[in-house]
Amino acid sequence: AQEGSPRRMKTILITCGETSGDHHAASLISAIRARAPGTRIIAMGGEAMAAAGAEVRFSIEDYAFMGFSEIVTGLPKIRRLEKYLGDLLSSGEIDLYIPVDYPGMNLRIAARAKSSGVPVLYFISPQVWAWAGWRTRKMKKVIDLMAVILPFEVDYYNKKGIPVIFAGHPMLDEIEAPDGPKKAPGRDEEFEILLFPGSRKQEVGNHLGPIFGAARKLRERWPLCRFRLGAAPLIDDGLLAVPPDMKEYVTITRSGTEEFTRAKLVIASSGTVTLQTAMSGTPMVVIYRTSGLTYVLARSMVRIPWIAMPNVLAGDMVVPELIQQNAVPRLIMEEADGILGDGSRYGKISSRLLSLRDSLRMEGGMEDLAERALFMAGER
Repeated sequence: AQEGSPRRMKTILITCGETSGDHHAASLISAIRARAPGTRIIAMGGEAMAAAGAEVRFSIEDYAFMGFSEIVTGLPKIRRLEKYLGDLLSSGEIDLYIPVDYPGMNLRIAARAKSSGVPVLYFISPQVWAWAGWRTRKMKKVIDLMAVILPFEVDYYNKKGIPVIFAGHPMLDEIEAPDGPKKAPGRDEEFEILLFPGSRKQEVGNHLGPIFGAARKLRERWPLCRFRLGAAPLIDDGLLAVPPDMKEYVTITRSGTEEFTRAKLVIASSGTVTLQTAMSGTPMVVIYRTSGLTYVLARSMVRIPWIAMPNVLAGDMVVPELIQQNAVPRLIMEEADGILGDGSRYGKISSRLLSLRDSLRMEGGMEDLAERALFMAGER
């Protein structure tokens, strides 16, 4: 710039494709803007990122594809988005690119950023350690710094030769820890069970029937229990129609994390909500069903024995998982009933889940990451 000319405001591009990433990215955006309020954030994201001050040009709601077969039908739309983002990165307008998880598209965009001379700070590692170790070769070429939120990922990327820092998990600030392990309900006690069928339409379609069926059976065993059906931000109430015979004891909630304090049990689709549940010390049953093609392909690629993040972090089967043909009402009910009816087992699960909080903690991690981002953007 010429002497005396005003310094150009730094512009950061952030792309995020999922609700959980939207919340975590919002934490980073808030930390960046607290340090450099003039920083412009252009984003593909959701409501949380917009509320934190990002200029959201593309909504994750329009790109919430999942599974191999579902993604294929959305490819033309994704390609148009990628062309726009690639052109933006090569325009000279962007000082830093921050992809958030969502590896398929984000790694391709990262390659465009790298070829355009834009530094890449990857926030929240894709779960390549679980199913796609081959991707790390490409990641090493296009990522300047990987910021992870799971502690074991640091060693993984160090071994792969990819610069990495542990930022701590933003979820610790979102979920309040109870004073101690939770206690199982008594037979004469009214209590709540949370039901989370998923954060995407396909997940809800696959899981809602089995979850409702399990709730009916649990109500027969535990007549005083009530159910709260958690609605994710991208899910309309119309997709969560409660059967008429269940409306007396099943209600829909959008309160999200506030519900964990009261809940005695969670039945959830595998995803971010299982880690949220763990942070609250609430025992859970994890389920997952997907299309036959997606399942067959995933099974051939997955390298770890668990799918629920609490089990992955613990390196053990702390909470039960029911996958595909096992995710049926009877088996879900039996697992849930087995936990609720055994006070000792219930307490041990709650205690082990709460112990995971310490492994995710890094004091000042998000603030340090914001400083790194601003340095990479040339603001520091």
